[in-house]
Amino acid sequence: MIFSVKDSLRQAVEAASGGLCTVMYTKKGQPVFLRRIPRFNLEDIAPSLGTGPHPAFVVDGEVKSEIWIGQFPGIVSNGELISVPGVDPANGINFDEALGYARASGPGFHLMTNAEWAAVALLTWKSRGAGDDPVRGNTQWGRSHEAQWEAGTRQSGDAPGEDTSAQGRSGRTLTGSGPATWRHDGTPAGIADLVGNVWEWVAGLRLVDGEIQIIPDNDAAFASTDMSASSPLWKAIRASDGALVSPGTSGTLKYDIAPNKSYSDDNTVQDLGPVSLRTTTQTPPAGWGSGTYQDYASALYKDLAVDTGITVPNLLKVLMLAPHTTSITKGRLYARPYGERLPIRGGGWWDGGNAGLAALSLLNPRDHRRWGAGARPAFVL
Repeated sequence: MIFSVKDSLRQAVEAASGGLCTVMYTKKGQPVFLRRIPRFNLEDIAPSLGTGPHPAFVVDGEVKSEIWIGQFPGIVSNGELISVPGVDPANGINFDEALGYARASGPGFHLMTNAEWAAVALLTWKSRGAGDDPVRGNTQWGRSHEAQWEAGTRQSGDAPGEDTSAQGRSGRTLTGSGPATWRHDGTPAGIADLVGNVWEWVAGLRLVDGEIQIIPDNDAAFASTDMSASSPLWKAIRASDGALVSPGTSGTLKYDIAPNKSYSDDNTVQDLGPVSLRTTTQTPPAGWGSGTYQDYASALYKDLAVDTGITVPNLLKVLMLAPHTTSITKGRLYARPYGERLPIRGGGWWDGGNAGLAALSLLNPRDHRRWGAGARPAFVL
């Protein structure tokens, strides 16, 4: 991996961005456009969130001065996940494939983690209006549903806003082809397409029979971190104090369907309403597991229902698993509380207001090649 050599492409990108962005190279010499995110502390976002560095900057107990995030949604090229402008983003890959392609790029490269996604989102909300959801994106077939004059270049060649699903054509836009309002900081040097376009797999988070499980801090950025279904590194979160404990421990936090709703085993997929944060879960019908695509719960992220008696730990808020403010108006939370479910974030080109920095779907198993799902590389030294 070439990191320190100042080639002409790197020099041009760094000069144009004032040093905010750079280009690093994979083991096979492919360029990866990256945006630097310097370390910040939780109290910088809100004193109520606690103190000390955001978990995205803590890797194996070491506090990092910065993380680097792919400036564009990734594309798989020569078996590596790279981030470059002006291409059709990866689509229809599963979690394990996304993880493998990102790690294949070489030391330091990894699949963007949930902790990193949360860090970028929290920083964006803080710096651009304390939680007023300023970032737009491709949320309506090549254009923004909020500002329909904002459009990117559709990979299909179709007009912005034209629903071509009946013709079997997607609404994806070429990476970075939208306006600056589609970037996290509102500038050309920002991280593009976090909202809409394609959902993105993120590492270090999963749902198992409704139980929220994480890889601590940003250890999911390590190439050696085991994130398999049977990995002993997964930790649950105890409701009483937010401590990390072994999965299956009594009193851990879970996403569930509403207590007043019931599963139906009638082969009709139903949205059972708001996701509930609980310490218990309802029992699904016999035989429902990771490969079952039946009933689920969903609600806007801001409308997560919290059971009486639960005080939401700060850890959930800083990982964007529970809202830290009610002013986040966009982004939907989805959960299937049975089987193992891996996370995708951000929303797709068809999602409208359900897309957003807070959008999180925990509906799909790790081996599902989710239509409209891609991935983004990141880098940490």
